Amino acid sequence: MPDQGQVPRPEAAWNAAAFEEETPWCEKHQQIVRDEIEAINTRRGKTRQIDPGGVEACQMLDVVGLALSGGGIRSSAMCLGVLQALNHHDLIGRIDYLSTVSGGGYIGTSLSTTMTVTGRFVFGQRPAGGTATASEISDTPSVGHIRNYSNYLIPAGFRDLLTGIAIVARGLIANIGLTLPVVLLLAAVTIWSTPLRSCLTVANFFGVDLADGALPQCELHHFGWIADRFGFAAIGTIVALVLLACGGIAYLLARAERGIGPTVFLTYAASIAFLLGIACDFARVLQIKHFALTLATAIIGVGLFFVWALKQSLASPEKRQEFRSHWPTAGATFLVLLAVIAFFEFQPFMLSQMFDVVDGDAIGSPVGGVAVTWIKSLAAIAAPIGVFVMAFRQQFAEFLKGNSVSSQWGSLVLAIAAKVALWIAGLALPLIIWVAYLYLSYWGIANDPIEKCQAPLANLGQRSCLAANKSTVPASGNLAGKIAFDAGAGTFSAEITPQPAAPAATMEWLTPVSHVPAWLRFAALNVARQFHWTDGGSGYSHSLPVVILYALVGLLLFAISWSLTPNANSLHRLYRDRLSKAFLFDPDRSADGNIARTEASLDQGRDFKPLDRMKLSELYAVANDGAVPGDQPAAPKLGAPYHLINTALNIQGSDFANRRGRNADFFVFSPLHVGSEATRYARTPAVERLEQSLDLATAMAISGAAAASNMGSNSIKALTPTLALLNVRLGYWLSNPRYVGATARPQRRSTPLFLWSEISGRLYENSDGVYLTDGGHIENLGVYELLRRRCRVIIAVDAEADAPMNFASLMKLQRYARIDLGVRIDLPWTPIRDRTRAIMAENADSKSAQTAAASDEAAKDHVHVAIGVIDYGGNDKGYLVYIKSSLSSDENDYIRDYARRNDTFPHETTGDQFFSEEQFEVYRALGFHMTHGFLAGEHSVAVGPGTAPRMARFTGAGEKAVDEVRAALGLQPLQR
Repeated sequence: MPDQGQVPRPEAAWNAAAFEEETPWCEKHQQIVRDEIEAINTRRGKTRQIDPGGVEACQMLDVVGLALSGGGIRSSAMCLGVLQALNHHDLIGRIDYLSTVSGGGYIGTSLSTTMTVTGRFVFGQRPAGGTATASEISDTPSVGHIRNYSNYLIPAGFRDLLTGIAIVARGLIANIGLTLPVVLLLAAVTIWSTPLRSCLTVANFFGVDLADGALPQCELHHFGWIADRFGFAAIGTIVALVLLACGGIAYLLARAERGIGPTVFLTYAASIAFLLGIACDFARVLQIKHFALTLATAIIGVGLFFVWALKQSLASPEKRQEFRSHWPTAGATFLVLLAVIAFFEFQPFMLSQMFDVVDGDAIGSPVGGVAVTWIKSLAAIAAPIGVFVMAFRQQFAEFLKGNSVSSQWGSLVLAIAAKVALWIAGLALPLIIWVAYLYLSYWGIANDPIEKCQAPLANLGQRSCLAANKSTVPASGNLAGKIAFDAGAGTFSAEITPQPAAPAATMEWLTPVSHVPAWLRFAALNVARQFHWTDGGSGYSHSLPVVILYALVGLLLFAISWSLTPNANSLHRLYRDRLSKAFLFDPDRSADGNIARTEASLDQGRDFKPLDRMKLSELYAVANDGAVPGDQPAAPKLGAPYHLINTALNIQGSDFANRRGRNADFFVFSPLHVGSEATRYARTPAVERLEQSLDLATAMAISGAAAASNMGSNSIKALTPTLALLNVRLGYWLSNPRYVGATARPQRRSTPLFLWSEISGRLYENSDGVYLTDGGHIENLGVYELLRRRCRVIIAVDAEADAPMNFASLMKLQRYARIDLGVRIDLPWTPIRDRTRAIMAENADSKSAQTAAASDEAAKDHVHVAIGVIDYGGNDKGYLVYIKSSLSSDENDYIRDYARRNDTFPHETTGDQFFSEEQFEVYRALGFHMTHGFLAGEHSVAVGPGTAPRMARFTGAGEKAVDEVRAALGLQPLQR
């Protein structure tokens, strides 16, 4: 489907990508804005209509936008209070756009659905007579319903906790089913290459020995003679020529430019094949036990890099390009190849160490497997650290953001320690998987040296035989005796007698498969009997059957896991369903479909009819199925502000995002369009038809998917693989809007590929599926999309966790607005910061002189709101009304009491999503207090430039910013 609202490219544009980048969003997608204005007009009176056809590209719109920030249930509660205050002053009808992120989206989506189905604001009633004089409002049944679900993740307590644990366990098992086939197949390849313990010290290339005169039993096939007769170099040359021929054919068929397409890949593959052939022959000459192929490849690499240096020295200046040219890419490919070879050759070394550990236990010798012991210890240490970091990952991320740039030594040390802990936690699960792979391989390799010490030896004699045949272990036994020294006679004597070795802890009879679990021995023996391999030596009687078992089970699991879909077993559905139960309901209908009672039900979960399957497009749809007079079809109509649900498009592997290190793009769901600048936009109904599970509840949950393996600009790279494998995946895979309506492209891919994309971070904007997470992973205020639409007035509610009062999300918004949109924001926010910092310090019982000074110097005005100027360029000036989660010491009693007992209030961690009734109420009441106090003129508002703020009243004349905002909200002009 073509991008909705995109302007045509000029024919003279030589570089389409450059044109796309340089053209402002409001110019490229002018039709999207016009469509939205047409929808907004359905809520406006006749005198306030905006002509969609008259809207010019990048024109400032005479509309009001409301942005509700992220912050989980804390933000939802506070934004509920803000909405109640706006309705208290009859301003909900003046809001044209509603832009929400994460927790702000919980209550924002609830507002959209309830207003759409009822046609009214259901979270409070306006005062009689229209005069907003009351300082608080009464609850409604709808508010009571949300209160009942303030602990929305486990509203029924232990029962919901158990079901949640069961769902988490199911997802973990599904991920094991996706990763175990890979581990089994790798173990099968390892056993195939080294079926016997004596083969672990023989260099080989996937089962073909590189050493002259190697044991014939080390090869479980009959292909080694080819390499012996012709040499690896000849085989590599033949493979390289075949690959080059395929590359040439692909080049001719594709008619592509030189250096583009599969031709390049096949050319690099041919080079690797030729290089490996030479390295394998060279490794035969080296004749070393471990890392022969690695050493041979490294020596060849030294020569190749020296040739590259000579070429660079002799080349002309215009041919010395270093940026993404073929020579640097070839060098990088060689380094990757060397690392892969070294890793594969490291596995036989580790397996040999594991057998040394078993020998030490069996014959009573010192432990020789130091590397294995160290790896096991590291995994044991990393596992609990990993659990701790996983539980507090958000706090770790916030700590690193706040302290990693500090100049204080203590903070720097703590930040470094936190980073080390993150990397250790990130290594925990990969280490465990690696140890599992080693054990699977170890169980499949026969301990053939034991065959030399079989019957008729007794158990003790067998161990003596093993000790004698193991050159790396000291001879069995001890020395005992006595020493005598006679000072008078001047003599020294010593009596020494040999003593037999102490009996080993285990004295059972040892066989080449004694180290293998009984169940695997039994299965391998049955397979060997089927093929009559029981008399073919340990390699054929045990190792080859294990290879077959691992390969069959791995392939079977892989085939079964192919049918697992990407979103079915992630935590997204659990999160979505519980959010939907709490916030999406019809307040006019009870759960049984009857007319709802006026009071909240005592039977939790049965208060109102759920709106779980309501579609995004239904927010702007025909109210009734009938027709207007004249048999004309009824026009769609908005029942609530036009809703923009903000999410983050994760594209960590894309140049589009990583030019600036953001790892993400702004992705929006709305009643008319779905998409982003990177993926382009598609019509919402078309996306809904393709993606059957996409609805309002799904979009709300995506916008709040804070915990994920990939989190946009907030990604923790050290934890990405671990989070993905542990199924910490609240994000959602959506069919790419770029390809909606395209019949030539497949719309579904297998889960293993999606999981690998999450583990590796290889996420792109041009793939068939895109990965979406919390909108706060790129911009947490929800203001960015309103700036794109150039709203005249934007009311932003900042309810994020900001205990230091650093206004991090506001700073990020200002940076994005300036870089991307050319928009400058000048906001006098410092009075809010100073006042709240002083009160929070007092609540923490800090008695330092610095705190006292801060308390004395802090502004005494009760200020929660600042009004700043948005400079869109030219003569277009908009206004930002910024409501910050803050304190002013004039809140009601129970708010101040809660703040006294909880010194981080109102910025308690977002990790706490299990709110009590008290928590929910104090945040809701604070939101109402801040907004009502501002609108009623009871509190001061900061105005003026950010460098020189001054105080004003919203009900007082004399400030241009106040007058402009009042006019946009339809309030009476103030007399000067």
